[in-house]
Amino acid sequence: MKNIILSGLLAIIVCIPANLSAQTVKVMTYNVHNGIGLDKKRDHARIADIISHEKPDFVGIQEVDSMTNRSGNMFVLGDIAQQADMEPTFAPAITWDGGIYGIGLLSKVKPNRVQRIELPGKEEKRTMLITDFDNYTVINTHLSLTPDDALESVKIIHDILPTLGSKPVFLMGDLNSLPNSPVIKALQNDFNIVSPENTPTFPANNPTERIDYIMISKGHNFNIIRAEVISDTIASDHRPVIVEISPTK
Repeated sequence: MKNIILSGLLAIIVCIPANLSAQTVKVMTYNVHNGIGLDKKRDHARIADIISHEKPDFVGIQEVDSMTNRSGNMFVLGDIAQQADMEPTFAPAITWDGGIYGIGLLSKVKPNRVQRIELPGKEEKRTMLITDFDNYTVINTHLSLTPDDALESVKIIHDILPTLGSKPVFLMGDLNSLPNSPVIKALQNDFNIVSPENTPTFPANNPTERIDYIMISKGHNFNIIRAEVISDTIASDHRPVIVEISPTK
């Protein structure tokens, strides 16, 4: 897209094992606001264009409908996936408006295994999507706005992490928590944050809050080649975040 400006560039070295891949891996998280931009227009193509421009290996998607009246009885994740030439994996969180609403993952290849785990949320139920690939595991989630529920979700993530094996685990999503919050501090017991440290992601037109994150489980060696917030100001109410990682030599 013509108006995409990339911000928050950084290059740092953190600790991914040699089995990650010989190639770089691109990870994106994007709260797409169900395809409705700040101009109040539904335009899945704008979302797909941003994703296609970056060519990520996988994208954690939050706030997406399936077969609701408000979406015109459309599988929104599938429509974005088709336009971006990626594989969709959906995780419903609640029933809504004649259909279901939740989160999803877009990936270049289909995951080997999928788990969908309910998470607490007093304002609305939340969910966690765990997808297993050959060299890594990807967790996408959209945590509750209620801090106690978000902290309970962190405990659930902590308890399930040892069951996922020895591969690196990416955790990403709209975590509805600021960097110094107890929620993010608790997650940092198990994960390193690899998304930009000082670049806010919400609201898209004038971002003041950093609530969208990409993390990786501790104990792995890798280089962060890029970590950026994409400065699109209209396609959604959040800005997407992308990180590009390569294994250490």
